[in-house]
Amino acid sequence: MKKKHIHLLIGLVVMGLSLVYAFWDVDIAQLGNALLSAHYIYLVFAIGVVIISYVLRAMRWRYLIRSVKEVKTSRLYSPLMIGFTANMLPARAGEFIRAYLLSKKERISFSASFATIFIERLFDLVLVLLLLVWVLFFMPGIFSTGSAEGTNHLLDKVKIFGVTALSFCLFIFLFSALLQYKNNLAMKIVDICTRLLPHKWREKIFGMVHSFTKGLEIIRDKQGLSATVILTFLIWGSFIILYYPLYLAFDIEVGIPVISSLVILSLTVAIFITVVPTPGFIGSYQLGCIAALNGIFGVDKAVALSFGIVAWLVVMGSTVIIGTLFAVKEHVSLGELSAGKEQMDQPD
Repeated sequence: MKKKHIHLLIGLVVMGLSLVYAFWDVDIAQLGNALLSAHYIYLVFAIGVVIISYVLRAMRWRYLIRSVKEVKTSRLYSPLMIGFTANMLPARAGEFIRAYLLSKKERISFSASFATIFIERLFDLVLVLLLLVWVLFFMPGIFSTGSAEGTNHLLDKVKIFGVTALSFCLFIFLFSALLQYKNNLAMKIVDICTRLLPHKWREKIFGMVHSFTKGLEIIRDKQGLSATVILTFLIWGSFIILYYPLYLAFDIEVGIPVISSLVILSLTVAIFITVVPTPGFIGSYQLGCIAALNGIFGVDKAVALSFGIVAWLVVMGSTVIIGTLFAVKEHVSLGELSAGKEQMDQPD
């Protein structure tokens, strides 16, 4: 069986299990009632926030890529939106496809292009985990609305995951900085860690690290780094705002909306989407919403699931429509997207 078929099979199995668990013990009549009684007019504002978030992402990507090549923000929308749309495919294929499209369009190396996406994801994850850990340890009182026993059990697991994942991300970030400021030392560490591997694999790893080093030069660019940090806060701030009109749509009361939105965002992005990488985040996204709204804030599970379904449609629906329009405009075919996915096995 080919590797891509294995990825597809695993992705579909995980997605199926996630959906089964999400719908488990949910009254379908209550779910249907929650969906039918929602005030969908509020989604107009939510969709606007999603579009703004992608504009901010394109602006940030320009700063991340400029150490490799100066690219206008307008030229980044197409690969950005097509790449995020391609996340409907298994194994987060959209990240590799985005790197492939950018490398082809701007004539830069695939590895350097992918390195900018890697550091982008690192910024995202570090910020979300920092916010999650801060809320968990310094604002525990906001979780008192749900079942005490269930809430404490879930929070203990989330705390362990949050601290562990944040520590790992910070380690990667520090090693990325080491590659820029103490490259010889960093390469010695890579050499020590790969000595037991076959020569062919070691060469491949060294080649990838060298290419990544070029793409990670944003760390040395003080102005670009500052702009990247600010834009990262704005991007995730927009997603925190995104959930408020959805609360209004479903008449959900969760105490402090900003903090509860932050918890939903943290659970869906930092935990469920990362740990359960289903195609298009189907199932994993809904599980994150259920864990936050039902498990922590005590919202009825049917309402929490309906919220997760609609929130996913707002985010991914908008993304797929815009990404598809760009793909048609740029004449990007499914065959070309498949070729982009295969680039991960052929680093330059």
